[in-house]
Amino acid sequence: MSEKTVTLFANGEFEKSQRIIKTISQSDFIVAIDGGLQHVIKLGLTPNIIIGDLDSIDQLDLATFQENGIDVKQFPAQKDETDLELAIQYVLDLGFERIFLCGATGGRTDHFLGNLLLFSNPNFIGKKITILTDKSEIFYCSNNQQIVGSHGDIVSLIPISEKVPGVSTNGLEYKLNDEELTRWSSRGISNVMIDDIAQVKFESGSLLCVHTFKV
Repeated sequence: MSEKTVTLFANGEFEKSQRIIKTISQSDFIVAIDGGLQHVIKLGLTPNIIIGDLDSIDQLDLATFQENGIDVKQFPAQKDETDLELAIQYVLDLGFERIFLCGATGGRTDHFLGNLLLFSNPNFIGKKITILTDKSEIFYCSNNQQIVGSHGDIVSLIPISEKVPGVSTNGLEYKLNDEELTRWSSRGISNVMIDDIAQVKFESGSLLCVHTFKV
């Protein structure tokens, strides 16, 4: 049985590409997070639900979708979580197993860094959550992570926890053999895929992967 897949659109920078369009087309459900509705509209898509405190959304667009029966879940402006965090938890509660996220980079630096660190939340670790950009995919590695790409793609492994011990790789030019990556070292940056599939294994900790496509 295929995984239940959802794509969320946040209100950051978004540039469409054929790779992104193909990925989004596999989704069973589309979520517009507040002002991220603008990206959904530009792609000619219709969201299944609009989520957020609705402080950065075009009110005419919102009214149009509401008139057409699109669900809207509004959160208070005064809250402890960002709209994105609430939206992620919402779709996980619905049982979605694979989450793609567009519009989560660029724009405000604090939001971008917060988004990257958000997925180190123990409640989210182990979930298949991927940030999509026009040139890359960003995700937290599982302890036995497969990376699918092509020869020449750039793969950067970035420790988010203080230390990530026992890192071993296959299919990358600069192979790691049971090594420890630390947050203050650039050891895992800018590796290169020499096969169409690379493998990353590690013992413990949080390891972020930035996979930049050659084309």
